[in-house]
Amino acid sequence: MVMRVSENMKYNALMDNMFTVQDDYNKLMEKMSSLKEINRPSDDPIGMSKVLNLRESQASVAQYSKNIESCQSWLTITESKLSSAGDLLVTAREIAIAQATATASADTRTTGAGIVEQLMEEMLSLANATYQGNYLFSGTTTGTAPFSSTARDAAQIGAASASSGNTFDGAVTSGGTYTGSTNKTYVVKITDWNDATETATYSVSADGGENWTTTGATFVLPAAGSVSTGDIGDGVELTFDDTGSAALAENDVFSVQAYATGYYNGNGGELTVNIGEGTPFAYSISGEAAFTDKGDGEVDVFGVLNSLKEALENNSQTGISDLIDDLESASQQISNSISRCGTKGNRLEIASGNMADRELDLAGLISNAEDADVTEIITKLSMKQIALQASYSAASRIGSMTLLDWLR
Repeated sequence: MVMRVSENMKYNALMDNMFTVQDDYNKLMEKMSSLKEINRPSDDPIGMSKVLNLRESQASVAQYSKNIESCQSWLTITESKLSSAGDLLVTAREIAIAQATATASADTRTTGAGIVEQLMEEMLSLANATYQGNYLFSGTTTGTAPFSSTARDAAQIGAASASSGNTFDGAVTSGGTYTGSTNKTYVVKITDWNDATETATYSVSADGGENWTTTGATFVLPAAGSVSTGDIGDGVELTFDDTGSAALAENDVFSVQAYATGYYNGNGGELTVNIGEGTPFAYSISGEAAFTDKGDGEVDVFGVLNSLKEALENNSQTGISDLIDDLESASQQISNSISRCGTKGNRLEIASGNMADRELDLAGLISNAEDADVTEIITKLSMKQIALQASYSAASRIGSMTLLDWLR
């Protein structure tokens, strides 16, 4: 059977082909101007998905790099402050050696006591140094000044506080007698609340929420009632008073800071941040380790300096002499902390290099996935341009053809 092809059908077919060539030509022009093979998801859905995943990885690497740079800055300032503290201890030891001799007099020792007092004030300034509004040596309690000018003679328990996201709006207070040897932040988290029996089940953390102990312990807090948790660790207690309108709820969190004797008000924790996927890194040096005889520390720096000042003021040659070794130990303790800064810094240098390599690898993969091959595009563009010109030529001819042209 012979099929009749009308002039209208020829015209429509020619127009469809011309528009298709125009569309292909425009897409090639867009790729040429953007130098991208993929300009929108519809260009290559699978390729675009791959590019988006790679860009997500690239954003993560950029954040890890920023974390590393921030840690390096923190450690640089920390090392600088510790080095200055070490210099102060060297000066204090020189004074002790000079004033421990028989030729020293009460007047020279009084003068030495005045110098040591100034050294203590400068040491306090260094130990309470900040970086971007955070205290360097407070452990994880970066909003608290780590050292006081006077020592606590007895352990203390601070005021209890409630998390801002808690449901419970009653009062919570701290109590007990702290028996710990180091500063700790105790946290109580309600893991279950039974409305019917008004019974709370809770877990306890002794390190500010880093690690939890699921004790299974419970207490009953009736409406408008009051109850104590009892000893949650080292003699610390919390008392709940249901004076508000909302009862306890699961995941309500309460905390209290407990302080041992001494000058230190922070804790022994170290700040951590991820410097790689699933790679947390502790980048700070706690004041407990650097300046106290608690935790990892062995010498109370401020205690030794204060004892030296008192021995000089009392003109005690024996007392001054006995402190020389302690001052040497204090200097060594500061030096150990400086060495830890160096070790941490070396780790960060390695991590920084790895992130730089990773960033280059991802940039290459993204380029391979979305960048256009300019040579290939120019070749295709030339071919499409010839096809487009042919389409225009054919369209111009068919538009001028009439029945009289066939009758000639």
